[in-house]
Amino acid sequence: MATSVTNQQIDDALKEAGLIGSSVIPSTFKNQIAVQATYGAFGNVQPGSTYSVADTQAEPTISFNAPPGPDSRFTVVVADPDAPSRDDQKWSPFLHFVLAEVVPGKEAGQSVVTYMGPAPPQGTGPHRYAILVYAQAVDHTPELPGQPDDRQSFPLGQFVKDNQLDLVGATFFYAENK
Repeated sequence: MATSVTNQQIDDALKEAGLIGSSVIPSTFKNQIAVQATYGAFGNVQPGSTYSVADTQAEPTISFNAPPGPDSRFTVVVADPDAPSRDDQKWSPFLHFVLAEVVPGKEAGQSVVTYMGPAPPQGTGPHRYAILVYAQAVDHTPELPGQPDDRQSFPLGQFVKDNQLDLVGATFFYAENK
């Protein structure tokens, strides 16, 4: 049975995993909302837990506790900062998913980049998969800086800046191809 964790516990896990201050999460980040990712194969992601590559191939359901409202729109990004490996991050971050125009309780969102499950190269150790939720401007649907299939070395910082996104929540898990 999944246990409930606090935002502070998630922040601590993100920091311990080296994600805060990495290519995907700024050093000033603090969770403002609780993010939950649910995979059909095993249920809710527990921050910092390791899951099999096979169990994470289907698109997860992402939910979070942001208040609904006409001015509440969010963008969800899933990225791997360990591409091709944690020791060699030349393809980091690798983009796995972008879902925009999420309105809590109303709109499931628009897929900007279709979900691609984790596929770390064999023998590269456990990869971290960050699930990031950004508040987005109501009058602006996020646009990619390149093509939807440009996943390798995704310019996440540029994407966030260009689209006026504000990181409000995050969680993560590990997957490894042994």
